Amino acid sequence: MSLSRKERDQLAEVIQRENEMVLKVGRMVRNAFILTLVFGAVTYWGWSGMTDPMFPNIPMSVRNVAKWIALMGLILSGLFTVLGFISHRNGKKSVLKKIDLYEEK
Repeated sequence: MSLSRKERDQLAEVIQRENEMVLKVGRMVRNAFILTLVFGAVTYWGWSGMTDPMFPNIPMSVRNVAKWIALMGLILSGLFTVLGFISHRNGKKSVLKKIDLYEEK
């Protein structure tokens, strides 16, 4: 299928916009993964009961609140990371298909 000059220009603009969106989603996935690691560390700290040298006198009530909030954050950020990764992967596939269509002659 041959594309006209106008269609090729429109497709090039669509490819550029989608590529920018895929890159933004990739950055969001990276940030969500880092947030997942942070929430995982706080959750582990809350559930393990270990004494932290930096904060040795934290009351148990604060630790209980922190572990439950961190657990909810871990679940939400982990879910967002997985869904964002799937979206990023599918977006890359879509952009590559459009690039193949653009390069056809």
